Amino acid sequence: MRTSGTRRGFALIEAVVAGTLLLMVVQVSWWVTAVQSVVATQVVTGARILDETRLIHHVLSTEIAYGQAGLDWMLDGEELHLRAFRGVAFSCATEISQGWAVAVSGYRAPDPDKDSVLTLSEDGQWSVSALARSSRRSRLDCQEVDGFSTEVWQLDPPADRPLAGIYFERGAYRFSDGAFRYRRGVAWQPLTGTGIAVDSARIAFNATGGLTTRLTWERPSPIPPSFQWDSWGRR
Repeated sequence: MRTSGTRRGFALIEAVVAGTLLLMVVQVSWWVTAVQSVVATQVVTGARILDETRLIHHVLSTEIAYGQAGLDWMLDGEELHLRAFRGVAFSCATEISQGWAVAVSGYRAPDPDKDSVLTLSEDGQWSVSALARSSRRSRLDCQEVDGFSTEVWQLDPPADRPLAGIYFERGAYRFSDGAFRYRRGVAWQPLTGTGIAVDSARIAFNATGGLTTRLTWERPSPIPPSFQWDSWGRR
């Protein structure tokens, strides 16, 4: 009888110890899962911050790279207003009675609804015309260049003996409501998600005639949240 009682006593102790260990294992597992979740969230947030910061850097640096400060782009308060160049056109040998035969290539196709054209004439003068109409046209006498298509453009006003042209839309960039935004017309469209700290983002002129961009992300991440860089246009 003593042996049986002793065994029951040990069994009870073993059950208590096993239950305690199981509870500790469960608690540690939950803690590890919670830590992993936090770390994973921070890693994902950090990757998003880097991706969207690269996007902002690329957009601003590219947009002003081919323009001249004060002529093609300028600051109005904290907004960057510019001619957003989208492609180039070279004159073809074919003469059109009403229009201009061109070989065209760009980030996107020309759009008469929103594009203007900066043309270079034979005497080296630049002028701006609205792109009134564009149409694809084959069998034009143009130098064959990979990536270029042939079109006939109608400009308003017509350009005087143009050699080449750059088509562009007028737009603006700014930071507002926690995001980086672009405006064409009257609507501001977000190019990034929100998360940029209010009043932390600035686009400003720097001492060398370019732009300095600063921004800070407000969400916690494993990387430093503040960024700054300089961009330059054509000098």
